[in-house]
Amino acid sequence: MKKKSSNKSGLWLGLAGSAVLLSNLVYTGTAIAFQQEGEINHALGIEGSGATYGGTEFSEDGTLTDDSYSKYIKAAYEFCEQEEAEGSVLLYNKNNALPLSDSERNVTAFGRGSIDPVFRSTAGGSSTNKEFQQTPVDALKGAGFNVNQTVLDAYNAAPVTEARSVSSVGEYDSSIFTSALEKSYASYGDVAFVTLSRFATEGNDLAMTNDKGKRMLELDDNEKAIFKSIKDSGKFNKTVVLLNSVFALEMDWLEEYDVDAVLWVGNPGFYGMPGAIRVVTGEVNPSGHTTATFAANSLSAPSAENFGLHKYDYGTYAPREAGENFVSYNEGIYVGYRYYETRYEDTVLGQGNADSAAGAKASASGWNYADEVCFPFGYGLSYTTYDYHMDNFEYDEASDTFKATVTVSNTGAMDGKASVQLYGQSPYTEYDVMNGVEKSSIQLLGYDKIDVAAGTSETVEIDVPGYFIASYDRIGAKGYILDAGDYYFAVGNGAHDALNNVLALKCGADVEGKLTDEAGNVVAGNTEAAAKWTAPNTEVDTAKYSKSRYNSDVTVTNTFDDADVNYWVDDNEKITYLSRSDWDATYPTTLEKITVNSKLYDGLNMQTYVKAADAKHVSDFKLGVKLDKKIDFIDMKGVAFDDPKWDDFLSQLTLSELLINMGDSKGIKAVKAVNKPGCTIVDGPEGMNGQFKYGDRRNCTGWATLPIVGATWDHDVQTRFGQMYGEDALYASIPIAYAPGADTLRSPYSGRTSEYFSEDGVLSYYAAKNVSHGMRTKGLIGTVKHFFLNEQEAGRQGISTYANEQAIREIYMRAFEGSLAEGDSLGVMTAYNRIGVMYAAASQGIQHILRDEWKYDGYIIDDALTASAYSSAPEMLMAGNNIFCLDTARPTAIEKLINDTDDGDLLQKVLDSNRYMYYIMLKSSMGGADAEEIVVSDAAPWWQILLRVLDVTVIALLVAAIVMYVLHTYTKVFSKETVGALGKQN
Repeated sequence: MKKKSSNKSGLWLGLAGSAVLLSNLVYTGTAIAFQQEGEINHALGIEGSGATYGGTEFSEDGTLTDDSYSKYIKAAYEFCEQEEAEGSVLLYNKNNALPLSDSERNVTAFGRGSIDPVFRSTAGGSSTNKEFQQTPVDALKGAGFNVNQTVLDAYNAAPVTEARSVSSVGEYDSSIFTSALEKSYASYGDVAFVTLSRFATEGNDLAMTNDKGKRMLELDDNEKAIFKSIKDSGKFNKTVVLLNSVFALEMDWLEEYDVDAVLWVGNPGFYGMPGAIRVVTGEVNPSGHTTATFAANSLSAPSAENFGLHKYDYGTYAPREAGENFVSYNEGIYVGYRYYETRYEDTVLGQGNADSAAGAKASASGWNYADEVCFPFGYGLSYTTYDYHMDNFEYDEASDTFKATVTVSNTGAMDGKASVQLYGQSPYTEYDVMNGVEKSSIQLLGYDKIDVAAGTSETVEIDVPGYFIASYDRIGAKGYILDAGDYYFAVGNGAHDALNNVLALKCGADVEGKLTDEAGNVVAGNTEAAAKWTAPNTEVDTAKYSKSRYNSDVTVTNTFDDADVNYWVDDNEKITYLSRSDWDATYPTTLEKITVNSKLYDGLNMQTYVKAADAKHVSDFKLGVKLDKKIDFIDMKGVAFDDPKWDDFLSQLTLSELLINMGDSKGIKAVKAVNKPGCTIVDGPEGMNGQFKYGDRRNCTGWATLPIVGATWDHDVQTRFGQMYGEDALYASIPIAYAPGADTLRSPYSGRTSEYFSEDGVLSYYAAKNVSHGMRTKGLIGTVKHFFLNEQEAGRQGISTYANEQAIREIYMRAFEGSLAEGDSLGVMTAYNRIGVMYAAASQGIQHILRDEWKYDGYIIDDALTASAYSSAPEMLMAGNNIFCLDTARPTAIEKLINDTDDGDLLQKVLDSNRYMYYIMLKSSMGGADAEEIVVSDAAPWWQILLRVLDVTVIALLVAAIVMYVLHTYTKVFSKETVGALGKQN
């Protein structure tokens, strides 16, 4: 019976409530901390006990010291500036406004980005070392410019009316431009520098249309006010725009505002901006080229019709959890320049209804290339001029390799670096039309970059795989085909210039007066920069590329039929993919909804794993074996992947010990049984979210981001980026990183553009391969991500991503192929999305591509997806997933399932996963120690013990408070009578 409450009862009730809140906070914090164990251990410097890292190039013997770190960090920041200098793209330079002369040093900096730029996205990655970071204004001042302080003070004093976000530019309000402010222009009128910035990041795509009804890639009203103030003042001799955006802004307004020059600087990282300013001053001759098409209207790409979220209509079915949304790539292969350039050729040649109004967004009448495109893919200006001559072009049958020999002549007065881009065109035949095989008018095949002094010539050879000109036939041959006919190849200043050179050679007089540059000026095309090759076959060759070029035992055929939306939907909802055979009739419309039928409903269910009837038994395996001579982790260094010694090594481990390697907590725990140290794993493509273990222990380097790396079009710089990233890892004691990113920029609005290279799968093929190779030379296991069809952030967890097999193979998988099949990467992260309806990490198709077609022998990890209804741990394991990202619970669930069901098939996959994981760790910088140096403890780190003590203490306080409340409220233990009686007894 409850007695009358007292003040003390209320006190204890309050304390009990507070204890409940405190215990929840402490337990939640403990759970989060344990999930982030590797990062915490790294920050505290207690990870990887026993592991020895070394191999730096900044000491004579490769050892890591504070002195070598000092040399390294100086070189790292210099490289940040170098990659920015070589990746910045001069898009526009009216009347040679740039480079600036030595006398042009009194300048005014406009735009929030001039003092608060977008250095990088906020996705997982490096944090700044603020004392070293460089804004455009910092870089200008460092280069000797006198910057208008009155305007800077006004910016610093003014409130930002809107936050910078994916739907708001966040530029200062136009009210800042008072007459008093504008009076300051006259003394700083040599140049008006205007920095335009855009921001998006992981989990958030850039808004195609914001709340104001504006496209986020068009000029904002406050940005227009900047240019109006500059123009109306009449005080500036030049206006130079710095594009601080990895997103391709609409640039059709340059003449309206009398802009003199535009330099794309992308996201320069925290320390790279001085490199871009060296381009402005002429210390560096610009040599960067675009990695995406700059359209006049950013919604003119056909992908815009089906980007973002579209809903399933479940009708009478109960909706599948994490199965609400889909996106369909109805444009097929016509992504980025492959759309704009192919439609341009068909417009010039008057075929395929290419000049219809379908898809025209910036053209006054019909579709016109010069109206729709501002700057083409692969385009970039220099302070000098180059002539290109294709000296020789040949094909070697034995190696299936094309070799182009190109001479580049510098016809200007300034030394420079010339980008040599090789493109190809394959014939578009009747067979292709009948079988739905699409052909881009021009496609990148390879590239190089060479130094060419003024007035001299240099010759370069570019080798490219022959199979790059093959096309994937998903309907007829269900494999790669080589069409009969003439193939054309050309070099040029980007895809458009190369296509004009091809058309001039292919069509001759038929295209005279019809070819134009991106500005609409009539050009002739350069036939000397082009070549023709006639295929030896007279019919469609379906055999030449029928076998994998990496594994001749495997036939290449359709693997992703079920990724095509037409595989699932009823006949009345089937789509037609965009085809150059009729641009007007096939231009995509928005697929607003899909009606879920029984087939699709079943397909969306991911919880389907059932132990096979003929599964092995757990007793078929030998685990926890005591060998006559123990084999430690380091003893397996250099042992071939298929050596039977691996079986003996793994047999020493119990099931629980095997599963340690399969749970990631921002690192992998130590395994005492074989003296395998623990290690840290970090994000990300823009730099590692870790700290150095030497010198001043600052944050790891925030590099100029991957679009800049891609825009260098330089194999050496891209490889060097990987090497310097690897050096960062050595000095931070990090053996594995989730980088680089290699998804394709299907849309200019993709939220993670800052983490990817390009809109083109072939440029990404080479760039990712180069970066991954550079990392490997330093012992870092780069984990290429996110494999694949992960081109948007909206609905990324659970979204069904539909595409046809030709687009999958020629565009989206090709970006990863260079590093995972052709290169030497040993890590790949799958994506959150579904491939069709199948979660990527549970896709047997992905496992087939990686393990069979590509003969990939690295590890596979899912993206950081904890328990979810659209993922299934046993399905993921059976599909080849080797480790669960940021998830130590799933391995525990796997252990229970194996033991409860006697599932030897799952156990075999656990063993396979451990072979991969141990193999790659020994290939990493973790394998740098000698056997006698590694003695591992499995004791919990001190901070975990402290947290557990805190957990117990909080629970004890909670229990005590509850007990005291009950005693005070429901008993007479603390009543005056009881207390008095006890007092009398004493």
